[in-house]
Amino acid sequence: MTGSAARTLPYIYAFMGIVLAWQMVVVFSGAHVAILPPPLLAAKSFVELIASGELFKHIGTSLGRVLAAWTIAAVIAVPLGLMMGRSSRFERIADPVIELFRPISPLAWIPLAILWFGIGESGKIFIIFVATFFPIVLNTVAGVKGVDPVLIRAGQVLGCDDGATLFRKVILPAAMPNIVVGFRISFGTGWAAIIAAELVAAQSGLGYLIADGMEILRSDLVLVGMVVIGILGVLIDTVFRIILRAFSWT
Repeated sequence: MTGSAARTLPYIYAFMGIVLAWQMVVVFSGAHVAILPPPLLAAKSFVELIASGELFKHIGTSLGRVLAAWTIAAVIAVPLGLMMGRSSRFERIADPVIELFRPISPLAWIPLAILWFGIGESGKIFIIFVATFFPIVLNTVAGVKGVDPVLIRAGQVLGCDDGATLFRKVILPAAMPNIVVGFRISFGTGWAAIIAAELVAAQSGLGYLIADGMEILRSDLVLVGMVVIGILGVLIDTVFRIILRAFSWT
């Protein structure tokens, strides 16, 4: 058995177990189809959404929003984390502000997002930005602070005399595994926050599909949206795992 097959099998077994448990709950609970549809009905809705192209539209919209917010968060959070990791004075100023805002759920920002940005794309991206920003900052700081002092001394011995050269050739490469972990975690939190973001007057997206299914009592659509979010989350996380292995040289 190849390595990729061995890694895939647990997910297949988990999926089969979930479907079996789902079917058993449907059979033994006698729940109405509007409350809990059987797996075959959800699969039928899944196929219909694919055939019509509607599912791909929702997936593309949600991925675009998460990618936009995640990119903006990375552009701001990585330099901020690098400065905090290198300067204890700057960290003492910035850390209390970050720690005050970090525990606030992205859901709590929805009213302000509507007031500040209206009901367009900016408000949705802002909510996902809030979910993705803090993991990148914290992991970047941890990566910079966790650089082995032996590496720093070796860099100085080998000619990295000024701080900028030492940072570029030693500290940043050594911190990259932690930074990539921050990217991975933050994309996961942003993907999870897509439901909250698309509650802000969305007309498409997986969060919209779930909310619309709830409003029209189509729990099969709700379950399709949830399953697609889960599957795409696993696939995206797999990509980040591959990237992380490429940077794990320390």
